[in-house]
Amino acid sequence: MKNVWKSINFILVILILLTAGYLMIFSPEKFMSKERNEEELIKSVRQNASSPALAAFNRPVNRQGDLMDPNAVPGANNYGPAYNNQSAPQGNQSTDPANAALGWQVDPNDMFWTANPDNSTAAQTTPSATNTALLEKILQEGHWIGLEAVPLTPQLAQANGIPQNVTGVLIDEVTLLAAASGIYAGDVILAVNDMPVNDLHSFRTATAATAMKNEAVVTVYRKNANIKIPVKSSEVLGVAQMEAAPMIFSTSRSPHGYYGPCDKCHSISKSAKNNSTLGMDAGDALPIPPPSIKWGTPCPHRNRGLCTNCHKII
Repeated sequence: MKNVWKSINFILVILILLTAGYLMIFSPEKFMSKERNEEELIKSVRQNASSPALAAFNRPVNRQGDLMDPNAVPGANNYGPAYNNQSAPQGNQSTDPANAALGWQVDPNDMFWTANPDNSTAAQTTPSATNTALLEKILQEGHWIGLEAVPLTPQLAQANGIPQNVTGVLIDEVTLLAAASGIYAGDVILAVNDMPVNDLHSFRTATAATAMKNEAVVTVYRKNANIKIPVKSSEVLGVAQMEAAPMIFSTSRSPHGYYGPCDKCHSISKSAKNNSTLGMDAGDALPIPPPSIKWGTPCPHRNRGLCTNCHKII
């Protein structure tokens, strides 16, 4: 009986070796090196980087919020701290007329220039192909002066009683300066300093024009009226920062309706680890809902305010 099992194991080992050899010989692309994968991804990004929105992201923004000349020299303009991670062109520009019309395109030999807060020198970092591909994702939300803005979809407009002819970005959360200035969740931003806002891209452009200022006028739609709200800060207002949908696993179930291919909005994790989302955040670390407690119970955590804000006293 032992000899039979040995024979079976020997045959299995031979089959595995033959299968591996077949794949190595007839399917070498399955064993493509990491460098080859990155080269293919870079090539794909360069071929598909044809949207004006992406071209705008690949071009630096000056202090007045206008797109600069694609031939601008890094460091020639006084970039402020609000313009960190703005890319700058190098000498190996593409000669493709289509690329020239869009400004420079991402190149593996290009360097990204990051302005220091004191505007003294610029630090160089080489972008990876994966990071470049992430720039193509559809924007999901923007953050500015303590508010969070999202695209005003027909579904959100209907759910919040906003007429379908109103165009702008919907504010779904306000804190800090935005709340102190009188901006409410549910407002729709129509303009910043009279610069129209139609979507998150134009919202970023409008805030870039006021990034180095400490005051601006935000026009919002609220309850069938357009309201101008002055915003004033002791610091510069900065430029709105954008976010896309988080990374997901290939086996993740969709929590929403069908919006098209998943990778149009999300990046797909290539491993068993998702580096873009914290597995256990502050909300997960605390029991939900907080348990009821008895009067006089010793506090098991640090002072987080009135006990009755979270707990029911029994």
